[in-house]
Parts: sequence; structure tokens; C-alpha cells
Amino acid sequence: MELIAAVVWHWWIALLLVIGTVPLVIATIVGYFVKVVAPRYGPRQPRDPNAQSTDESS
Repeated sequence: MELIAAVVWHWWIALLLVIGTVPLVIATIVGYFVKVVAPRYGPRQPRDPNAQSTDESS
């Protein structure tokens, strides 16, 4: 009888670990992009439709 309870708890503990680990991994990846990758490229600037192009081929 103890073996059946061990198998049942095994699956529940695995489910709880997955539910806790998946958001942690996603948060780590998002945090990496926000803190490391985003500063390399700077903030996004909206394009000014009235600005003149620097392309001299026209």
C-alpha cells in the first residue's frame, strides 16, 4: 500500500516543481533580455515622418 502512495506523490511533486520552475526560467530569460540585451540597442524611438532622409541617391 505504501508503494501506491509513493507513486501518486511522485507525480504531484513533479507537477508542483514544473509549475514553479517554468515561470522562473521564463522570468530569467526575460530579465536577461531586459537588463543585458536591451541596453545595447538603446530605447526605441518613434520614426518621424517629417524627417528628411540622409539617402542622397534621390
